[in-house]
Amino acid sequence: MDFECLHYSLGLAAGNGLTLRSEHRAYNFVSLNSLNCMDWHLLPSATESMIADVALAAQGRFTGDPSQEYKHTEMRIKGEGDDATEEEVKVNEASRLATTVSNIDKDASVVPRGAFTKSPCGNMQTNRSFGGLDPVEAVKLCNYLHLRELVNLKKKSILEMSHLNPAIDSLDPLSEDVPKGSWSLQLEGGGTVCILHSLLWLGLTFFHVPQTPQHGHIYMGDRLMNLDLPFML
Repeated sequence: MDFECLHYSLGLAAGNGLTLRSEHRAYNFVSLNSLNCMDWHLLPSATESMIADVALAAQGRFTGDPSQEYKHTEMRIKGEGDDATEEEVKVNEASRLATTVSNIDKDASVVPRGAFTKSPCGNMQTNRSFGGLDPVEAVKLCNYLHLRELVNLKKKSILEMSHLNPAIDSLDPLSEDVPKGSWSLQLEGGGTVCILHSLLWLGLTFFHVPQTPQHGHIYMGDRLMNLDLPFML
């Protein structure tokens, strides 16, 4: 199989004879983890309650043991009066990993502008006619978008959205991330490849080859968010 068409061939899921719809590919990811690169296991989906529990209990670096438990005890008042009960929150490392992967996807999963389009039904789908960004446009941070549910675009007024194309500008641009300067955009290979580095999740790198549909990202880091970023800028 030609590597240039591999990205489009992933639309067919080889499980149970089902076809994964494009809007599901856009937002719903399947995450696997392995300790030996031979045996792979499905990570649980990160829920709101799981994310809240991990934020409370999980501290420090990962241990590499999926069964490792993190505990946190806090006082919670139930009902009226001074009645307070101690509640212990427990999460294992597998849940912490699933939450971290979900957070990285939300903060740093990137696509070039135009790689995905929004159908009249409101579904996100792969733009099969996408031929890559122009070299001039490829060096502008505003032409790279978050592959996630809308966050910032919903807060814009009609006047601010008047210059946007509803079909391809339906995702949040990286240029509006807070704090400003959380992305580093560079040209490599004699200006033939655009490289984006996330300063919020150190170790995440995105690439795009202008005038081609080739793009992708990889994360190789310690799985800890860079909370010192506001003081580094």
